Amino acid sequence: MIVLVFDLDDTILMSNTYSNYSDIKPDEYMKYILDGINCKKFIYTNGTYGHGNNSLNALQLNKSFDEIYARDTLPYMKPHFQSFNEVQNILYYKHNTSSNDKYIFFDDMPQNLETAKRIGWITIWIHPEGHSQYNFVDYAFKDIYNALIFIKSKIN
Repeated sequence: MIVLVFDLDDTILMSNTYSNYSDIKPDEYMKYILDGINCKKFIYTNGTYGHGNNSLNALQLNKSFDEIYARDTLPYMKPHFQSFNEVQNILYYKHNTSSNDKYIFFDDMPQNLETAKRIGWITIWIHPEGHSQYNFVDYAFKDIYNALIFIKSKIN
């Protein structure tokens, strides 16, 4: 099974595009792509659960994700190794994933991707350059749309 784990800010939602949640517009294109990928999907953010929930509601993507993991629902924050371990353990026990599953992690911060790689996750860097010089980044894309289209082509 494939499990997709997404950072929120500057990965799915660009933080420079809004001042408050009412500025965030629904993203029908992203919803279309996400809903066309048949696997479990999670948000893993250093923001609060409320921020994650409000952002997904504004984007109208809340039903596209199975759960949100945030700084106020986890004992550690990214890039702390124990934070990633905690999320993976929750996924094992609460969502019936296994160590044989492929975890694909999308983030804009290299240090978060480095930790994800250390625990065996596939890493996707979302960065305006669209390429990576880091050996812990498996794939790099300029935006989340191109990353999702790529993943959809590989797993569907």
